[in-house]
Amino acid sequence: MPSTKDTFSLIKEAYQGRGVSVRAVSVSASEALHASKRAIFALHRNDRTQAETLLADAATHFSTAEALMKKEPSLSGVGAYRAGLEEYAEALLFFEYQREGKIVGDVDARVLEPDIFIGGLSDATGEIVRDAVRRATQGDHVAVRRAKDAVETAVAYLMELDLTGNLRQKFDQAKRNLQTLEHMLYETSLRITHQMDLSAE
Repeated sequence: MPSTKDTFSLIKEAYQGRGVSVRAVSVSASEALHASKRAIFALHRNDRTQAETLLADAATHFSTAEALMKKEPSLSGVGAYRAGLEEYAEALLFFEYQREGKIVGDVDARVLEPDIFIGGLSDATGEIVRDAVRRATQGDHVAVRRAKDAVETAVAYLMELDLTGNLRQKFDQAKRNLQTLEHMLYETSLRITHQMDLSAE
């Protein structure tokens, strides 16, 4: 049986070692989160090539963190890692929307944990609204309809889940995003009708 001194030393060593690992995971996760945010920004500039590169960078940073987790599984609960994954999920879903015109959820398996995916999906509806606003100012009214349909599908799915806590708040924001798009679509239809009336005079 180890002495009290040996036990204390072992605990201290284990604690300090885990602290080093937590910091390493947090650094890699923060880099992944930053790359994901930059990917979203690139998508808003219609630069899908840059966005794809940044998403690949994020995946590499996650792989670095996950290599540490294999040695110490409890590190998967590190807050920075989970926050990074949620931002990554949001970026992937927004990328998918821009590429496909809809959200189908065919994304990196590492973001398919329910809380991560649901949070990312809810947040992605906000990016879809921003994209729709930008395109509407350029006269692309079809984009507003496409955005409304995509967010409506996401909200209908989220409504089935009986969400609580932080995810409920994200869901409520997704519903507000849908209302914004519905209002935009209504305003757009009024303008088009008005223009048609003027043309007919």
